[in-house]
Amino acid sequence: MRVILSLAAVAALTFGSMTAALAGSISKSEVSKILTEQGYAVRDFDSTKIVVTVGEYSIIIGVAGADSDISYITFVPGVSSGDIGYDFLNSFNNEVKFGRAYIDSDGDVAIQMDRNSAGGVSAENIESDFDVFLLLIAKFLSDLESQTIA
Repeated sequence: MRVILSLAAVAALTFGSMTAALAGSISKSEVSKILTEQGYAVRDFDSTKIVVTVGEYSIIIGVAGADSDISYITFVPGVSSGDIGYDFLNSFNNEVKFGRAYIDSDGDVAIQMDRNSAGGVSAENIESDFDVFLLLIAKFLSDLESQTIA
């Protein structure tokens, strides 16, 4: 039994380090290329950010450097701080562990998600993170609609 556990540990260490080697640092231009290849409209925003347009949403993706967080943020059009309360935001943020919604200093409603990229990020991570962020927006809108109907 100890031999099997030892072999499993060696395999985990070997394949784990191979996976880490495959996931390298990623640049803003690489993120842009990945999402453009997925069919999204992508444009440059500034030295560390791009904007991806999906329907009526402009999603800002910030890539500050090789081992920095990758941030996804959007402002919810047509929804103001007066449309939602802090109880709604607290409830939403307690349910969603991978992102958050908040009201910024201008009173705009924002949704944000961050990816810690220390140790590397693969193209597949970017694709799946973007899909998760789109689902996060959909959940926010669904929860908001449920609140206004109730």
